[in-house]
Amino acid sequence: MMQEMSSIVSITPSIRAAHYFSYSGRVKERNRFGYCCAFHLIDKGMGTIHMNGRSYPLRRGTLLFIPPGVNHSFDISETQPISAYDMYCDFYLKKQTMIHLYFDPPRDFDEDLMSVVEDKKALDSLMGVIQLSGYPEMMQTFIQIVRLNRVAIHFKDEIVNSLLYSWILQLTNLKLSDNIPDYRIQKIIDLMEQLPGGHPPYQHWLEQCHLKKSQFYSLFRKMTGLSPKEYLVRIKMQRAYAMIHESDQSITSIAENLGYSSIHYFSKQFSEYFGIAPSELRKR
Repeated sequence: MMQEMSSIVSITPSIRAAHYFSYSGRVKERNRFGYCCAFHLIDKGMGTIHMNGRSYPLRRGTLLFIPPGVNHSFDISETQPISAYDMYCDFYLKKQTMIHLYFDPPRDFDEDLMSVVEDKKALDSLMGVIQLSGYPEMMQTFIQIVRLNRVAIHFKDEIVNSLLYSWILQLTNLKLSDNIPDYRIQKIIDLMEQLPGGHPPYQHWLEQCHLKKSQFYSLFRKMTGLSPKEYLVRIKMQRAYAMIHESDQSITSIAENLGYSSIHYFSKQFSEYFGIAPSELRKR
């Protein structure tokens, strides 16, 4: 799976159509095929999607990916119809058309509109649903891409396609591994960035993210690959490197600002991290 999905880096995505759409159980929602890749981010409502012999529940925050040519049908709740941000994309070669669906093959099918697919296995690996409600930044970026695609701005295609490429790689990473964004852990990382000189207030962090200590450490390591202490050291070291380069502060003052009571311990840790003493770096 890793080899299949790693080929995603070679895509050059472009958007055929992107919009906000309300589903209500119309006939054309029950037997659909896509000419290109389709993303649906459910904004509200409830329902079910059927494709490739499987059924997936849909609710707010659900992201659905459907490769080209896959038959799919929506079942919509009568009391809670679905609305979604929809995006239809060519992954490899841009087609100069906004037509993205067909409904009655072979009569309704135009082969010239079919998206070029260089690696079908990679697309199939993404197929299905994933819940993004725990990853608000990914949801907001998706919505931003849909909205930007509507406007007339300079370099619109370059901006939209670059954002889309980055977003698809983040989605692929989410599918591949456990080191995925967690808004509770991100909140603590933001605090570390803002106050790297403070002593680790572990109890305060646990209160901020509403997690038990074992859960906090486990989720932090899954997301970053490091313990909270190791991650904080990295922040301090990178901040120290920048301060030595970009300020006239003495190395002693920099160490104190980053919470070190001993200049010798700071120098030792810095030298181990970068392979050069802070005083030597300042000379260079």
